[in-house]
Amino acid sequence: MAATPRIEPYVGQVFEPRAVSVDESELAAYRAGLDVPAEPNPPQMYAGAWDAGNGALFSQQRGHLWLRQEWELHQPIREGITYTASGRVVDIYPRRERTILLTETEVRDQSGALVSIQRHHQSFLLDQPPTGEVQLRAPSEKEGARASSGPPAGDELGVLERTVTLEMCGLFFHGSRSYHSDKEQSQALGFQDVVVGGRMSMGLAGEVLDRALGERWATSGRLLVKFTNVLWPGEPIRVTARTTGPLADDPARTGVYAWVEKADSTVVLVAEGSVAS
Repeated sequence: MAATPRIEPYVGQVFEPRAVSVDESELAAYRAGLDVPAEPNPPQMYAGAWDAGNGALFSQQRGHLWLRQEWELHQPIREGITYTASGRVVDIYPRRERTILLTETEVRDQSGALVSIQRHHQSFLLDQPPTGEVQLRAPSEKEGARASSGPPAGDELGVLERTVTLEMCGLFFHGSRSYHSDKEQSQALGFQDVVVGGRMSMGLAGEVLDRALGERWATSGRLLVKFTNVLWPGEPIRVTARTTGPLADDPARTGVYAWVEKADSTVVLVAEGSVAS
């Protein structure tokens, strides 16, 4: 029997709703991979694993990277609850030499109440050959890619320091072989080394926000995460988050800002958003 032809993503594509829940072993792997302690409640960024568009990628995956992730949080996630994740392809748009795939996922509880919305912008090199090493832009060429460009002033929420090792990548992704955990797989997609997963750097930023803001963050958080530079295993990073005061257009909300920075001041991730005051 002939194999079913692969369907490339298209605008308006709807993903079949699926049941999701906090898996005990996956949560343990998440925490072990980030080297963070167990807490009474799961971290909000754990829900990134429920992205309805997971696997809905273009067949040409050489140079595939995360560009942005948007979050709207409405309820804390809890163990022992079955949620429903549904999603769709919102847009496919060009950005420089890359093609961006934008998917949206809604997570709802058993009553149908909204738990979270995540919008995922993934970047592909569709107009380039499917083989060969990917040429990444130098950090100095990227707007906002260094902390010296000026994170906003504010009150510090917390700091984490980590060196994400290859072993941590393997733990986080449950030992699966991918370009986030295996050098051979990464080189097949044109990268010089394993690419530390965007879920890991985003998870560390989320860890600071979870600890500092708790239920307030889980029920009212909004965040736009921008992935600005690739993180390689073995590079020390510093994760910082702060509040930036009432929003000018909505004084009932307080601004939040977080960034992940390498030892040489190259910024891996910047995140800007708000919570209810």
